[in-house]
Amino acid sequence: MLPSSLTAALSLGLHPVLGQAQSAGPLGAAQPFLMMGVIFVIFYFLLWRPQQKERKQQEELLASLQKGDRVYTAAGMLGTIVEVRDQELLIEIAERVHITIERSSVRRKAGTAEGASR
Repeated sequence: MLPSSLTAALSLGLHPVLGQAQSAGPLGAAQPFLMMGVIFVIFYFLLWRPQQKERKQQEELLASLQKGDRVYTAAGMLGTIVEVRDQELLIEIAERVHITIERSSVRRKAGTAEGASR
């Protein structure tokens, strides 16, 4: 339970340690909402927007895959696409060695400017 003097000070809007009235600031009650808005904008530009951009680029890459493209998989294997199916690709990773992978496991094409920069 709080002492009665502290309860009285808090009910009057006084800071319990400094004994001064608490100021609401120039923005008053809107200040917490403004700060939440600023944090939301920062999160949007630093986290969500770049993720959306990367997701869109990955979707475009997967849609553009065709026979003969050299690709890197999520497992780090380099191969040449031999056959394109609906959601699967048949790739050749060595001479006469073919594997079937999901289309979504392709990370990038080999020999592109994007691939060279990573």
